[in-house]
Amino acid sequence: MLTNFKGLFWAFLLFGTGSFAQESIPLKKLLEIARDNYPSIRAAKLRTQSAISNASAAKQTLIPDITASYQANYSTYNNLTGMFYPEYVLPVSGPPSIDNSSEMVFGSAASLLLKWEAFTFGRRANAIKAAKNQVQEKTGELDLTTFRHQVKLTDTYLDFLLANEVLKSLQSNLERSKINYGQSVRLAQSGLIAGVDTVRFQSAFSNAKIQTLNQKKRLFELKNQLQLYIASELPEDLSDETFFNDLPGFDTDTPVSDHPKARLAQSEWQTAQYQYKTSQKRGMPSLSLWGTAYGRGSGVQTDANGSLFVEDAAWGFDINRFNYGIGLQLSVPIAQQFRYHSISKALKYRADALEEEFKETRLELKQQQNTADSTLQTAILVARELPAQYENAEFSYTALKTQYASGLVNFTELAEAQHELVATEINYRKAFLEVWKALLYKAAVYGDLEIFLNELNK
Repeated sequence: MLTNFKGLFWAFLLFGTGSFAQESIPLKKLLEIARDNYPSIRAAKLRTQSAISNASAAKQTLIPDITASYQANYSTYNNLTGMFYPEYVLPVSGPPSIDNSSEMVFGSAASLLLKWEAFTFGRRANAIKAAKNQVQEKTGELDLTTFRHQVKLTDTYLDFLLANEVLKSLQSNLERSKINYGQSVRLAQSGLIAGVDTVRFQSAFSNAKIQTLNQKKRLFELKNQLQLYIASELPEDLSDETFFNDLPGFDTDTPVSDHPKARLAQSEWQTAQYQYKTSQKRGMPSLSLWGTAYGRGSGVQTDANGSLFVEDAAWGFDINRFNYGIGLQLSVPIAQQFRYHSISKALKYRADALEEEFKETRLELKQQQNTADSTLQTAILVARELPAQYENAEFSYTALKTQYASGLVNFTELAEAQHELVATEINYRKAFLEVWKALLYKAAVYGDLEIFLNELNK
């Protein structure tokens, strides 16, 4: 049953975070270390911080653009003021010169220019909403990444605990095989049993050694996997008898919308909606406010007849003419709506597709919740049957061992009883772990690891 359940578990494993207060519980300590150290979780945190910064940048588009500039140039002066570079400077020029001249003259300009796009008719508001919703989206990705990793780590930890318990059972079986082999040697020497039984007990003893060695290898692999999942050194004590002494309860009803996967799907859909609405507003007008304080200096002078002359080239750096201005500008992008029509349609289709995926996620989660509830109930019922089976197998082996020493049963009967005892002991421990794995599966599809962790506090 364990193999089937593991396939079911990983087939439906969905990738929340929880608060872990009791560090005395090894699993909670591992989860805390992984949450702080594992690279994918740290990367998701950084992406969330990036989205928060982008949202702040979107809000800052409300701040007017104020630019101070100064320039100096050397150019021809076929007008009164000469040439200047127009960026950050609103062009103000004098009358044309009387004669066409290619002489060069120094000039300068300084300005303070304010530009503020005061009204965008919904374009900026939707862009800000999209940026804010992307924060929720990245937060959802962080929750989902953390949750997935916590579930994988917890599942591996349960495998580790089970492997450790199986090793204990195999070591006990190895000790039994050693004792039986020693007993068979003595009984064979005394003539109470056939000598061939000694060989068969020796073979059983060798097989028990091999099983124990293979299980140690399995345990070593799981410890390495745990160390990888926490990206740190493992704590010294990883054992926890809680999982083999107590069975968890069966009482929870978490709404499907609380699952990190559902929250992420909803955030992605809402972000796409705002991006679509923003694209629709690209054809709307913009109302801007501008203001400037502007000064010019020119090395060109005029005489009484209006003729141009240059008396001192350095005068070009003396800013002596000033202008001020303020105004409103309404700009209407006439062709913009047609240029971005196809882009808007694409964004609309994307938003609609994400909405359908969100609905599908909710349906899948609901179906998986029903499966998880049924799996947990079945696992609990099975686990309650195993203690009696283990007690019966232990009693049967003890009785047959005594009878074998008296010559009342043969080797095959005792070997079968020994095999049944170790198999039942392992299945007993597996059954308890299956219940905890079923509870973990339930926590995975309900999107709340506390469903699992709370049972450790009882």
